[in-house]
Amino acid sequence: MTLKAKLGLVLGSIGLIVVCLYASAQLQLRHETLVRVQAEQQLLMSLSLMVEPFLIQNKVEQVKGHLLATSFSSTLPIKAILVYQADGNLFAATQFPRELLNFSPIRDETGQKALQDGSVLMWSTVMVTPVSMSYFDTAKVAAEGSTLGYVAIQISPLRLSQLWWWQSGLWGFALFIILALALMWQRRIFKTQHLRWQGFLRQLRSLTPTKADGKKLADFDCDELSLLFRSLCLQQQQLQLQLEQQGQEQQEKGKSQISACEQLEISYQQQLASLNAKLKVSEAQLRQWQQLCVLERAGQSKQQSQLLYWLLKQDLLENTPLQLQSVWFPQWLAQQMQLWQQEFELADVSFVLIEDAALSLLDLQFYAEHTSELLKQMLCLILQDIKQQELNLSINLQAFSDNKLLLQFDHAGQSKTIQQVLSVSEGTSSDVLPKLCANLLARLDARLSISALEDLGCSVRLELPLTSVTVKDMPMYQTAIYLDSNSMRAAVLKQSLYSVAEQVICVQQPQQLRAELQNRLIDLVLIQLPPPEVALEMTQYLSEISARSQLLAFCDKTDQSYWASKLSCTVLTNPILSADIRQHLSSAAKNNCLRLLVVDDNKTNLTFVKAMLSQQEFEVDTAESGAEAIRLAKGNRYQLILMDIQLPDMSGILATHMIRQLPQHQHTMIMAFTAHALPDEITEFHQAGMNDVVIKPLDTQKVADLIRRCQQLNLQSLTPG
Repeated sequence: MTLKAKLGLVLGSIGLIVVCLYASAQLQLRHETLVRVQAEQQLLMSLSLMVEPFLIQNKVEQVKGHLLATSFSSTLPIKAILVYQADGNLFAATQFPRELLNFSPIRDETGQKALQDGSVLMWSTVMVTPVSMSYFDTAKVAAEGSTLGYVAIQISPLRLSQLWWWQSGLWGFALFIILALALMWQRRIFKTQHLRWQGFLRQLRSLTPTKADGKKLADFDCDELSLLFRSLCLQQQQLQLQLEQQGQEQQEKGKSQISACEQLEISYQQQLASLNAKLKVSEAQLRQWQQLCVLERAGQSKQQSQLLYWLLKQDLLENTPLQLQSVWFPQWLAQQMQLWQQEFELADVSFVLIEDAALSLLDLQFYAEHTSELLKQMLCLILQDIKQQELNLSINLQAFSDNKLLLQFDHAGQSKTIQQVLSVSEGTSSDVLPKLCANLLARLDARLSISALEDLGCSVRLELPLTSVTVKDMPMYQTAIYLDSNSMRAAVLKQSLYSVAEQVICVQQPQQLRAELQNRLIDLVLIQLPPPEVALEMTQYLSEISARSQLLAFCDKTDQSYWASKLSCTVLTNPILSADIRQHLSSAAKNNCLRLLVVDDNKTNLTFVKAMLSQQEFEVDTAESGAEAIRLAKGNRYQLILMDIQLPDMSGILATHMIRQLPQHQHTMIMAFTAHALPDEITEFHQAGMNDVVIKPLDTQKVADLIRRCQQLNLQSLTPG
């Protein structure tokens, strides 16, 4: 080791010792500071409690005695303890530093002060407690919690303890001993190497044949020999490295050959597995085509063409990768219903669709294309088992627990054909369609279960996994009414109609519908139309309803052309779907005109105002009394109300106040319609809930202003949110 290396080792070791001692001192000071702060707070608290009764009784000597005893017995380095009265004057002290001659705890609110000698002065307030209140004179009033005086302690500055100095000295001495031993060990190694070199030179001298060679060897410098030896050592190391590299290259070549053989074997196994899979598929296709041939011989051409379609569609789906699609589920379901009705001729089947209300507000992400084909295959199997021509389709969503879409088919009779799907995995079924359905179930990771009750019916339950579910902001109607003479169907469809309205009312007779429309506000009217030969008197009544309310009618597909020619409202075919309802209502809402209510006890004024406003394509209702205005407001939604102030039964202000209590008219524009209005009266109108004042009579400029105000109304007020 060179001199520079030795010097660097010594300096580095000394620096390490200094850093260790400094870190130890910092940790020791931090620990002692924490302990000392706690002890100081406890000491101030105990002194406050101790001097409290003596301050009240003004006993100075007793306080001094206690303070001296505390300063001698405390483990803290206390230099002085001072007690002040509430006015800041000194009461008692063990010692009194000169620096505190003008000190008063009242003027300094910090609670701590550093003195010139390095010590710290700390003080706290002595408060009046319930125990010390008994020492006061009865004539004096002592408030609990008031300041009685102050206690201060002067503590010497914090220094490192002697124990730390001893410990630090021992650690430094130990590190110094270790450094000395390391240097001695290195010196010993150097001496051993020097002795070896001398022995090597003596052996070389003994081998020299002549004196001249010995003289040359004696003149040979030891440094040159050491350089030669080092170069030989380097050459030896380089040879060893070359040998190691050659050995590693040979090992890598061997490993690469082994890995290549393994990869080749794996590829052969994969090819063999794929060939086996293709062989199984070919065997399955062969059996399927054999079944098609049997059907052809039996004369079942329609069933053969249907199975041929399934096979071709299955081959296409097998070559199509699974692709996630984000769809609004009610709209996707409506598209599936159209496909089912076209392919399976469901007009002869009593088909009822039950939708979950939560589905109408959700966008789902799943494998829509493959799921659509799976549902068609399942429906084809289920339709083969229907005996009483009744089928209910329930669609539920379990997305907030385990992200699953639950579809359920309920029908009368046993599902023997769909049962074959479950037996495919056991190898007991040989039919084509159940196998295709089972393949799609396995690929979509779906789950199929069947439950049946004897002589009652069967329920087929399908669970499909969902990738993601997002909530969609959709408008909701407040109240909808559904007319259906079939009470069982109405009870079932009531749950589906909650997807478009917050409240659903079901009635069975037209008289009940007429009563509900007169007594409450109905936003949407849905009617299940009977066959034409049964309800010949409903045409005129439904036309009246469609003129006043949003109306949608539903009927069987065979009766749609008849009812569409008789009614002015939209007529849709069964089943009832929330997507169809929203689509037709949104298009109808865009063409809706604004509705106005004019309240005036003068029939001439009403006729004139209605004529002027009707020219602007406004729908205008009139009322001659406050009670009539309130009745119309309860059953309708108005965007603008012109309210006369002087009415025969009540004032317009009271009628406005009662209309404002209705939920649908809390934000409606209501304007006072009067012949004159003083400033005080205008203030009273605003307090009653009116937005502005229109002075009678109406003219062209006032009508234009009303039109401008109505056009500024938000279109959202037409559709309930």
